[in-house]
Amino acid sequence: MPLFKNTATDNDKLQSVNVLDAAQRLMLKQSSLGTELLDIVDNKKLQCVFQPIVDLKRKRACAFEGLVRGPFNSVLHHPLNFFKVAEEQGVLYEMDTFARISTIESFAKQASQEEHLHLFINISINAVMNPAHQKGITLEVLEYFGLSPERVVIEITELQPVDDFEAFITAINYYRSIGFKVAIDDLGSGYNGLRIWSEVRPDFVKIDRHFVSDIHLHDDKRMFMETLMTLAKSTHTRVVAEGVETEKELEVLTHLGVDLVQGFLFKKPEELIDESLLYEWPESHHENQAEKGEATVAEITFEHPNVKPDMTVNEVSEMFLAHPEFDYFPAVDGKQVVGMVWRRDLMNLLARKFGQDLHARKSVSKVMDKTPIMVDSRTSLVELSRLVTDSNEIGFRDAFIVEKKKKYLGCGNFKDLLRKITDIKVESAQFANPLSGLPGNVPIQKKLNKLLKHKQDFMVMYIDVDNFKPFNDNYSFEEGDGIIRLIAEILIEVLPEEQIMHGETFIGHIGGDDFVVLSKFVDDHAALAEKILQKFKLEVQRFYTQQDQQNGGIDSVDRDGNRKFYPLMSLSIGILLVHPQYFEHTQKLSSYATKAKKGAKAAGGNQYFIVDSKNAL
Repeated sequence: MPLFKNTATDNDKLQSVNVLDAAQRLMLKQSSLGTELLDIVDNKKLQCVFQPIVDLKRKRACAFEGLVRGPFNSVLHHPLNFFKVAEEQGVLYEMDTFARISTIESFAKQASQEEHLHLFINISINAVMNPAHQKGITLEVLEYFGLSPERVVIEITELQPVDDFEAFITAINYYRSIGFKVAIDDLGSGYNGLRIWSEVRPDFVKIDRHFVSDIHLHDDKRMFMETLMTLAKSTHTRVVAEGVETEKELEVLTHLGVDLVQGFLFKKPEELIDESLLYEWPESHHENQAEKGEATVAEITFEHPNVKPDMTVNEVSEMFLAHPEFDYFPAVDGKQVVGMVWRRDLMNLLARKFGQDLHARKSVSKVMDKTPIMVDSRTSLVELSRLVTDSNEIGFRDAFIVEKKKKYLGCGNFKDLLRKITDIKVESAQFANPLSGLPGNVPIQKKLNKLLKHKQDFMVMYIDVDNFKPFNDNYSFEEGDGIIRLIAEILIEVLPEEQIMHGETFIGHIGGDDFVVLSKFVDDHAALAEKILQKFKLEVQRFYTQQDQQNGGIDSVDRDGNRKFYPLMSLSIGILLVHPQYFEHTQKLSSYATKAKKGAKAAGGNQYFIVDSKNAL
């Protein structure tokens, strides 16, 4: 039967929805709760609320999860009760469908023109696997209310087991084939979570709030999240952390590289879709602002004409036609940037069926890109490069907007950025150690100065090889070079790539067999040191002959000409926990890091030794 009767006006659409047949209606009238369900459907009493999902890179809402509530003074107000009663009455699938239709309509009425916003809607495994499941319903509803399926993410909750994976995957692939994105909801709280992840390869994974709550206080939760982030990166899945309620939780999730967050810290579910957030990020301009001598965005900024947001789509399209050399116009209200109008997007919009009639007289603010990349002119080019890489803009958008003191300055393009970054890398290579390929003393000193200047706690990990000289003397300098390269490889492998890419962790080669790690992740010092020691202990054995491995070391001549037994090489790691208020310059810091290294060597090799500057100074 058709989903909608052909009698409804725009303001009365849901009253005409045929989700229940005559037999079901008759059955529901036999009980008080069934009658209440029927009343909710017939009189549109299902309340739709929306909670923002926040992009941590952009620090703004990028999507809303649609949720439903029953009438306020009813036992069916809570969604769990609503769907439990629906299941008991034999109409769970129909109520799930009705909830989805209600959510889509409410979202479309409020945000159909906000094309940067996505809608996350819940659909249970039971509903997907229901024999009565009508595959075209959600698409039909979207078309009816004028919403593109590309803007919809279906959340599959793993709270129910999957009995027939083949049929389940077929159903999910159907949604994908027509443009929907897929998310796994409540990962870690139900059945088959990792198998669903492996089989479905979702676009998003939403981590259950249990693993987010007080994550800053629980190492096991943090390690769990780190593992999930590694898995997500390998499967090209974006992670959504649910239930974020405190700034401390947010800090940890940000450091771990979580993509998206959702929770009461930002906003509770509300009927109105409003992109403003309750949480305000602290000023962090010093994070991105270039140090003296570093290349900045200002170097690749150029003047570019802009448009006013109240101009009509037709007026802006005429500007594009008059200026074929321009592919975009920033939208500027006074001196405040409010978006970007892209030639391709605008022309595609007008080229659609009825595009001119529907959009030509609208203000361009209704159709512009409201989330272009915007950066301050003082931003380091390296930081901008990371932002662009994270947002996957290259190849889709070819420009960004530049501000100075929150006011429009001009634009920059990615070609110039890539050219500059290449020049910077060539220049950096001049200071890299030729053996390890890691930054040498000049970059190390710059990084130390930058960390001290920002007045944030960090750690210095000073790594030295034990018994390296006897190995060199008895084997060869070529084998010794292999050890140096091994240590560099281990550090790069063990230390999180995300942290290195974002400049939060730095690996340097002081020279010889001395290495250094600088990191803002102070709490990770012991775990990282243990991983490095364990990995080196395992890998270094292959550099010795089988006989030396069995003996546990080599006989060699010491500096006084006496023969001496030297155990297999190991590492000594000195860890200095730095509180910047105790250090006026890097020389003092280096001396305390050296003390930490000596403490590790005194402990007998393959050890780490910690010096906390708060207690040592």
